[in-house]
Amino acid sequence: MEQRTVNWIISGVIAVALAGLLLFINRGWAQPTPAVTPLTPEPWPTTPPTFTPLPPTAPPAAPTLIPLPDLRRIDPAIGLSIKFPVTTVTTVSGAQSFFGRDEITLKVTAEVRLTVDLSRAQIQREGNTLTIRLPRAAIDGEPNPIEIEVIGESRRWIGSQITAAQNQALAQARAEIRQRVANDPELISIASEVSYRRLERWLIDELGFSRVVIEPLSS
Repeated sequence: MEQRTVNWIISGVIAVALAGLLLFINRGWAQPTPAVTPLTPEPWPTTPPTFTPLPPTAPPAAPTLIPLPDLRRIDPAIGLSIKFPVTTVTTVSGAQSFFGRDEITLKVTAEVRLTVDLSRAQIQREGNTLTIRLPRAAIDGEPNPIEIEVIGESRRWIGSQITAAQNQALAQARAEIRQRVANDPELISIASEVSYRRLERWLIDELGFSRVVIEPLSS
């Protein structure tokens, strides 16, 4: 009887231990299901009550075209004519006679004026941008003597015509100066560029053109 009671007690302890073990195992492997929180939809953006729509963008206004100037009537004060002195020495001898001959040598400094012929201008425009083609500068008028010095002179004893010889020498000096300038391409080019740049500045600064390009006219 006592042996059977002991066996029942041992069997109960083992059963309780096995039940606890099974319960522990079930709790360790069981994964709790997370709770699902429903998403709240975000509201659509609305126009603020103080919002003012921007006005439509207007196309840029076309620039006001500046009237083309009449280059033939341009103000001389702009200074498109280039003036500079040129010096030469010339000798004129009269015919030899029994009484000798007249001979005079002059040193002449004359002012030469080079001018661009604006009446031959070819003008193209795009808005307020100008492209102008002009001829090269050329001698305008006759060289103007500003200094005359007699550096040698001889006269006939009788019937001297030294005044006529002096006038002839002066005319010859002016012709030599004119010819020298006309045959100097470097001098012509410098005078042309100076005139072009002065005209450009006048058209931009005084008349308001946005851009001016001046080129030599093909001959």
